[in-house]
Amino acid sequence: MLSLIIGTGSIGKRHIGNLQDLDATLQFLLLRDKAYADDFSRSLGAEVVGSMDEALSRKPDFALIASPSSKHIDALTPLIKANLPVYIEKPTVTTRAEVSQLQSLLNSTEYFAPSLVGCNFRFLPSLCNAREAIQSGRLGNIVRANLVVGQWLPDWRPQQDYRESYSAQSDMGGGVILDLIHEIDICRWLFGEFDHVQALAGKFSSLDIHSEDTACILLGKSGGPPVVSVSLDYVSRRKVRRYEIVGDEGTLIWDLGEQRLELLGSKTAERIDCGEFAFDVGETYRTAIKLFIDAVKQHRPVSPDIKDGLQSVKLALTAKELG
Repeated sequence: MLSLIIGTGSIGKRHIGNLQDLDATLQFLLLRDKAYADDFSRSLGAEVVGSMDEALSRKPDFALIASPSSKHIDALTPLIKANLPVYIEKPTVTTRAEVSQLQSLLNSTEYFAPSLVGCNFRFLPSLCNAREAIQSGRLGNIVRANLVVGQWLPDWRPQQDYRESYSAQSDMGGGVILDLIHEIDICRWLFGEFDHVQALAGKFSSLDIHSEDTACILLGKSGGPPVVSVSLDYVSRRKVRRYEIVGDEGTLIWDLGEQRLELLGSKTAERIDCGEFAFDVGETYRTAIKLFIDAVKQHRPVSPDIKDGLQSVKLALTAKELG
């Protein structure tokens, strides 16, 4: 199989490594500005091309988009028109205009190739167990949920000046609301679509960035849960990713840092065993790419696809506009 790779930064290289582990015979075609070759492309034995037309002329079996978020639309448009299977990093796109453009394109073309958006937290076993507990009714009537995630932005990519990262620039798709869209996507995955959105967001810290570093989003839906809050930041000096879901029969606590999934009753505390890779986020990238490659080989759909990814983007953009 020939894989077209668009974007070879840290996440692109992670995906390439996982693809190599999955299939050592896989060949790589890199789309780069001015067909720039370097030690990395040479180590892959990859052909490097400078235009999408040239890339598509090589007839790749699928494409993987790991370029900066604001550039996703430039790659997606010709790939969808070519009906090529696509794995695309989150967020799918970054503006209302791009959402409309992509939805119009999907509606006007017969795009039926497999696509997968990189919302890989859906493949974390502990979160899959949390979703099962919610859907089974073990929590009773859910009244509220609180999802919190934060990390000091300079610690994210220590090899890079955080001020030069896309996270620091709103016009590149940065800011916590789109950058940390995992939590918005997880809310939809756990509870379905929402009818009401409120938000406050802004740049409140001393970080030298041009994007929002903090956001608090309130989501609601008819039929419940009535209140879901999502708190996001680039500021927490101690990394946190913790969800609390409260029902009248029990409270579910998921904590990535503590590697804990626990169901609390009035007098009980049940630690839920989710297996060896329960909290291994790195493993979710391998799971996702394997599901995608299997879908490509078997010509079948996989989730979350581009249309699903757009729903999360639309919800995030609503929050961003309100904030």
